[in-house]
Amino acid sequence: MRTNIFLLALAGVMLSACFDDKGNYSYSQINDVTIGQKGFDGDTVYLLRSDVDGLKISPELSYREGQESAGGYSYEWVAVSTNKHVGQRTQLGTDRNLDYKVKLKADDYHLFFKVTDLATGIVYSRQATLKVNNLYTRGWILTGKDQSGNMVVDMLSISRDTLHLTDILANKGLALKQPIMVWTDNSPESYENQVYVCTENGTYRYGREDLDNPQELTIFDPDIKGYRHSIVMHDIQKISNKPALFLADKYAYALNSLNEGEFGTPVSYYLQSNGYDYFTPAPGIACNHTGEDNSAAAIEQYVVYNSRDRVFCNLRAMGTSMNNLADSDTDEPFSWDTKKDFTTGGLTFVANVNSLYSGGQTATILYDPIGGKRYIYTYTITRQSGVATKGKRYEIPLTAPGFYQARLFSLTTKQGYLIYAEGNHLYGYNFRNGKDPVLLCTFDGTATAIFNDIVTDEKQNDCFYVATYSDGASNQRGGKFYKFAVTDTADKIKVSQKHVWKGFPEIVNISYKNF
Repeated sequence: MRTNIFLLALAGVMLSACFDDKGNYSYSQINDVTIGQKGFDGDTVYLLRSDVDGLKISPELSYREGQESAGGYSYEWVAVSTNKHVGQRTQLGTDRNLDYKVKLKADDYHLFFKVTDLATGIVYSRQATLKVNNLYTRGWILTGKDQSGNMVVDMLSISRDTLHLTDILANKGLALKQPIMVWTDNSPESYENQVYVCTENGTYRYGREDLDNPQELTIFDPDIKGYRHSIVMHDIQKISNKPALFLADKYAYALNSLNEGEFGTPVSYYLQSNGYDYFTPAPGIACNHTGEDNSAAAIEQYVVYNSRDRVFCNLRAMGTSMNNLADSDTDEPFSWDTKKDFTTGGLTFVANVNSLYSGGQTATILYDPIGGKRYIYTYTITRQSGVATKGKRYEIPLTAPGFYQARLFSLTTKQGYLIYAEGNHLYGYNFRNGKDPVLLCTFDGTATAIFNDIVTDEKQNDCFYVATYSDGASNQRGGKFYKFAVTDTADKIKVSQKHVWKGFPEIVNISYKNF
């Protein structure tokens, strides 16, 4: 064995002697480059608006030898997408100092500054973070109308500074009337990249980034073997990157990555042994937004009210049809089938209010056409497929000021108080404890829309928004947009006005755009 090892070692020495080392080695000192922190401090984030802002950075460079190498250097500034188009690379400049008029698409980026020593090929780099928005990236979409019913959409842009953008769809190719709402899919994983502009005469899809290229939404109808036009959208809800539920005309449709945004067969039917039993859902979708910041924790099911049978039913995760919610025993506070508790025919739908209160509770307001009373049903949609946890049913006295005329409702996050507006009055209602509604505010105009903030970065701050309108203003812009915050007290409803913006059309819907 020792002999074999010796022979192998000897062979290795002989073989190494056969190689002719022709390398050209230079033992000169490498002139290392150090890029200073100026412009790249720690967690530096540049907030920029495309086509509005410029970005200037003059980096500080130092050299080990005290001066630049004789061979010189090349420079490159590169932005690499980290969100919408991961890995996509855009060169911003090739000079040592960056002076760039921002033209990047709205996205998040890593900004790299690279210095290459041309003599050695060694590259030195430093990086920062860019967050690029355009004027339409983030803010409040305020859908309004003029006195002739023409659609007028303003935006309170908060992409960086707060800017009031007026009539943002005016030059986009369509003149629309009788607005209902504008809805944006705010999920970064969206398969559509579209904004839905909904009117009483049809629904149109615009590009999400620039609000351009409008296309009328049409839905294939197998009964007529063709496409239906003039689609009227009543409600749209979406949880994180889960399937969205649309109430269009008299049907409900679920859109997800599998059907790539195409409206196919409605899901508002019961699967019977002899076929499909279609029903008309009421114009409001119940869902639970808690946990949607984490896709794995998002609650992927919806509840709607069957207007025909007057019963609550749900669409399970990835479901293609609906089922009535089932009662577990006779001791529960109410039945999901309102005809069991109101034997004269059940209750009719008034409104849905989704919230973050108590794990994401929904309040559904129903009306008894025989008894003349309104009722609030509270329940929480859970992660268990096909299950919603019942809260209670509350009968609202006829003496509750403005409640029986109200159509605008919100639900506070901390205490679950009902906020509602009627006429020029704003009320707070601790209906759970049987207390009388309290007058919170009297506006100088009529309340026209309300928004319960459960989707923005401030969703845990218990804020809500109200739009009002006063006739007689110049240019038909007598609208105001109020922001309120709720004070967290268990025994008294108190709100504070945080801001009011003026100069809007008559706002009929408030939504939030975050992409």
